[in-house]
Amino acid sequence: MLNSRVRIKQLLLLLGDLVVFQISVPIMLILRYRELTVYQYDQHVIPFLVISFLWLIGYYVAGLYDLRLSRDSLKFLRTFFEGIVANLLISFGFFYLLPVFGIAPRTNLFLYVAIVLLLDYLWRIFFNRIIARSVFKARILFIGSPQDASDMDALIKDAAPGFELKGVIQTAPGTRFDDGKIIWYASPDAIPQLISAHGVDMIVMGHSPEEVPGLQDALYHTIFSTVSVMDRAGFEEMATGRIPVEYISRNWFLAHIHENEKVVYEGLKRFFDIVLSIPISIVTLFLYPLIALLVKLSSPGPVLYSQTRCGLRQRIFKIYKFRTMRQDAEAGGVQFTQINDPRITKIGNFLRTTHLDELPQIWNVLRGDMSLVGPRPERPEFVTELTRQMPYYALRHLTRPGVTGWAQVEFSYASSIEQNLQKLQYDLFYIKHRSLMLDVSILLKTIRIVLKRIGT
Repeated sequence: MLNSRVRIKQLLLLLGDLVVFQISVPIMLILRYRELTVYQYDQHVIPFLVISFLWLIGYYVAGLYDLRLSRDSLKFLRTFFEGIVANLLISFGFFYLLPVFGIAPRTNLFLYVAIVLLLDYLWRIFFNRIIARSVFKARILFIGSPQDASDMDALIKDAAPGFELKGVIQTAPGTRFDDGKIIWYASPDAIPQLISAHGVDMIVMGHSPEEVPGLQDALYHTIFSTVSVMDRAGFEEMATGRIPVEYISRNWFLAHIHENEKVVYEGLKRFFDIVLSIPISIVTLFLYPLIALLVKLSSPGPVLYSQTRCGLRQRIFKIYKFRTMRQDAEAGGVQFTQINDPRITKIGNFLRTTHLDELPQIWNVLRGDMSLVGPRPERPEFVTELTRQMPYYALRHLTRPGVTGWAQVEFSYASSIEQNLQKLQYDLFYIKHRSLMLDVSILLKTIRIVLKRIGT
């Protein structure tokens, strides 16, 4: 239910943007020509309709459909203008590189962008202040200790916009944290009362029903209502896009990982890997000589280097990259790359920031060692230690490793064993939920990250 509410809000946001893009066309024509004729409208409506859909993709890449932006005005404003500028460039490329509609609207295009900038900004402000914070808001009843309830409230405020902790069934003594808006009850018997009086939509359980006297009977009556019941692990997974390691066990894998259901998906994914990798490799091939020259001039040593990595079902393969470190980078042994690592050359830092150093991995994709999307392949030396500390780490090898992945777009750089174990939570989320739609989302988010890093 929580996911559906988020999707409804995102759909409303998208439809509102689309309406703004469309009504801006006649407004543009009236302001430009002081009239609106059928001929003028027919000449502009189709190309600007195409532009509208390209702009929606541009907005998504910019991150403008992340509902968390509704809580941060400064970040929203920056992201909004980044999206507008990117879409202006997309529009110029569309009209001047693909002149299929017979118009090159310089003045009209700038006028159109100005109108969209004003109207869409007003729509976004209305959405952020009214719809995101109130419409379709889900009211949650939490069952757990005061400390767990405090953590739950912080999680909702940080990662789940549009949801509200309405009440708590306290299962252990402790200090309350509420500000007067949260209703506290000491017994599960109060659940029906809270549902009917305060419109609770969801019950999140911090304990198993067997652990709290009377909870099973109280929850049984919710079967006859529209209230849904979710455990805390499921809520955290939905809100954060990761699976906390404290909830992972053999039973979790048996309940949630069903590889027989992924056979068709894996086949289609391999097909699209090949279809997309061939044009990518052809288009980027001209960059190889330039990158090779820059690497060679930056420091002595080979242009390319290879490393062994763990792939599908822990099969060892060689990965190829443009060299970004000094030739003696691992003279002292294998080690994780650190943030601001002194071993990275100046040109190597640029290549890493833009991910240009990973272009040779397209050939690994074509060979079948890797996929465009998946958990990043790790070195066998690190896999051994990570598996020792977290026995379930090997489960990330159920699918092909990727050039980019869910952990790469959602988690910061992992430069230690501990951070890699945190990153594992995102990899497990991907393993559980992987689909073509999720892969497309990851690719678009990767484009956004690369473009932002180029601009920094």
